[in-house]
Amino acid sequence: MLPSIFQKAANIISILEENHFEAYFVGGCVRDYITGRPIHDVDIASSALPSEIQEIFPKVIPVGLEHGTVIVRYEQESFEVTTYRTEGEYSDHRRPDEVHFVRDIKEDLKRRDFTMNAIAMDMNGKILDPFGGKQAIASGRIQTVGNAVDRFEEDALRIIRALRFCSQLGFTIEENTKQAMQRCGALIDYLAVERLTVELEKMVAGTYFKRAVDDIFELALYHYLPIFKAEPSLLKELEPVSSLAPVFAFVELKNTGITAAACTKAYKCSNQLKQQANNLVDAYHLYKKSGIDAWFVYQLPKEQWDDFVYLVKQIDQHTIDRQELYFIREKLPILSKKELCVNGHDIMEWFPERPKGKWIKDILDKIEYHIVISKLANEKSKIKEWIQWNLPAQS
Repeated sequence: MLPSIFQKAANIISILEENHFEAYFVGGCVRDYITGRPIHDVDIASSALPSEIQEIFPKVIPVGLEHGTVIVRYEQESFEVTTYRTEGEYSDHRRPDEVHFVRDIKEDLKRRDFTMNAIAMDMNGKILDPFGGKQAIASGRIQTVGNAVDRFEEDALRIIRALRFCSQLGFTIEENTKQAMQRCGALIDYLAVERLTVELEKMVAGTYFKRAVDDIFELALYHYLPIFKAEPSLLKELEPVSSLAPVFAFVELKNTGITAAACTKAYKCSNQLKQQANNLVDAYHLYKKSGIDAWFVYQLPKEQWDDFVYLVKQIDQHTIDRQELYFIREKLPILSKKELCVNGHDIMEWFPERPKGKWIKDILDKIEYHIVISKLANEKSKIKEWIQWNLPAQS
């Protein structure tokens, strides 16, 4: 019996078949099912055109009609369905100039990147494998569908995806595929950097990241990776980690002259990841200055503890005891500034003769610090008394 994630989506396939169309599970979900890896998303390919799918199902969201992709809403869940297609020329080495819808699943599978991703499965678990993808999986082999140079010239991101799959699965890249990656490496420069960033983050998180790095150096592909083309040796120092934030913090803290902010800018990362990387840099400097104390634990968001532990291990070869962090956190008087029992309005009310100004924020920062290190109680009367003794002189 197929896992439940397939069983839910099988309703879509069943309805399409009842309406005299073909439909199969395709892509990564089939690959992961065969390898026994966790399955997160299920993709369906069908002979039905988007307009035909819209006629069959009452609620369809046309998210990518030009590529034949729609979202079918069924029993409060979403299922992505894409029409079988072939693709025209890739003049920019990034996306096809045109897409043609077809009715033959084998034609659709032929356009895919690697044989292990060119496998279809029906709702009963029967495999359709015209390019030997199942054998490639059994052999631990990453191999393109058809001519490798053609596949990489169509979309250079497939070069990075091969490395990412090597990192995630521990598979070996087939020799002809590897040679084509080297030959087509310069095409990586055509890619939108955001696409590169997504693949790099998945690659760094892979259990077999070191294998991917070996291939990167063997094929000299670091020349096409922002930041790392200037400091390629950093790649060899990295251990697997689930986020790019500690990777970019590591780059800055290795005194490369490259800041974490420069890394996040080069890879066009989100503001959130930029903030996380900067948090880690600041936390490391605070740790080297004062060690792990109440103020340190208060400053570093709990969700970044694992990244910080990783960073210290990478730079200092020292292991931080997470239990120490938890123990200190449990004893903190407050966990955020929002928990202070006073605010700027209280201070202005207590000292009406003083004009508004930066001094209010400064005094709140000091109050916060003294409460965290247990030198001041988080009580209005105590805080007011403390302020009276610590008011800054008026300019």
